[in-house]
Amino acid sequence: MRSPEIHDLDLLVIGAGIAGLAILDRATRTGLSVLAVESAESGRGQSISAQGIIHGGLKYTLKERDLEAADSIRAMPEAWRRFVESPAKMDLDLRDATILSPCTWVWRTDSLASRIGMLGAKTMLRTRTDTVAPEDRPTLLQSMTGKVLRVEEPVFDTKSVLATLSRQHEDRLVSVDHAEGLELRSKAGRIETVVLRDRAGASFEVRPRQVVCAAGVGNEAILSRLGLETNVAQRRPLHMTLLRGRGLPELYGHCVDGNKTRVTITSNRDPEGRTVWQLGGDLSERGNARDEDEQIRVAAKELAAVLPRLDLDAHEEVAWSSYRVDRAERKTSSGWRPDDAEVFEAAPGLLVAWPTKWALAPRLAAAVVDLVAAPSTRSAVFTAPADFARPRVASFPWEDRTWTDHRDVRSAAPA
Repeated sequence: MRSPEIHDLDLLVIGAGIAGLAILDRATRTGLSVLAVESAESGRGQSISAQGIIHGGLKYTLKERDLEAADSIRAMPEAWRRFVESPAKMDLDLRDATILSPCTWVWRTDSLASRIGMLGAKTMLRTRTDTVAPEDRPTLLQSMTGKVLRVEEPVFDTKSVLATLSRQHEDRLVSVDHAEGLELRSKAGRIETVVLRDRAGASFEVRPRQVVCAAGVGNEAILSRLGLETNVAQRRPLHMTLLRGRGLPELYGHCVDGNKTRVTITSNRDPEGRTVWQLGGDLSERGNARDEDEQIRVAAKELAAVLPRLDLDAHEEVAWSSYRVDRAERKTSSGWRPDDAEVFEAAPGLLVAWPTKWALAPRLAAAVVDLVAAPSTRSAVFTAPADFARPRVASFPWEDRTWTDHRDVRSAAPA
């Protein structure tokens, strides 16, 4: 009996969230023979849950220890706009992706610390900011005391970015039957061949020169399967709050309070056309210690404080929900967030990568491809079997949630 064919690859990418797809794209444009594999849905978890803001460093200028991180991210807004308007040869081509807003808005509370924080951010931020007159602000911010800044940070629909990159690389992107569908055959920690199996029973085998794990929270499990050190990552848990309502205005921005972003708000639409707000920032970071009911009550109180013009009773079908998600990062000795995208060699031929922030995925991709040794002879372009499963893009977090009516939240709030 003839042995099954083994396909040679320059690079196998494990994970098809924003990190894996950006690496797949960059490697393909560099001319490498590459395949990406996903065991769930593209972007499920960390990528689809991102708020889609292409930060220019404003959040990082609020804390002195974060200034180095601001340096690594300052060029990202301009780069991502180029991906949409006129991508160069090595860029992501996002001309089919959706920009929800060309900018974000920044406002403050009345505290002295908040005023100082706003001043420091405006001074250090390389991304262009404009102080906006009340009549030129979003309606909810027109009566805010103090300056309101317009920051040139585009906000992307995360699902549209994932879908755009998935379509472009459909021939090099496959879906396996959960973790069991990815059989890693290794020797002394080095992956020699990988057998891929989909849910319908189809299979094929590849022999990659190098492998990169870009699976977010899944990286540790892959390292464990290979008998390698797993204490290389840290998780930053978030408890995100969702608010939806018919007629609720769209808003994209940050309320700055001292050296933190008190609340970060981004907007999208659900399948019924209702506006959905995602509430992040300090609210989501501290919210990890709260149960869902308490988190929603705190979120309602916070919104009333940072957006005094918001009248939720004026809108229909207003409801609340929340969900939890972990941000996976390279472990640091201090426990603080890394300053940049991170990639390291866990074993010969095996890289492990984290973008740290959605906006930094292109920097991660460039760093990974730079570490992938050029082949001595050019590999043939690889195309996955046409009958093998392809991953679907994950649904937004608000598409499968249980919602609590705003009237119930209001009645449950303490007097």
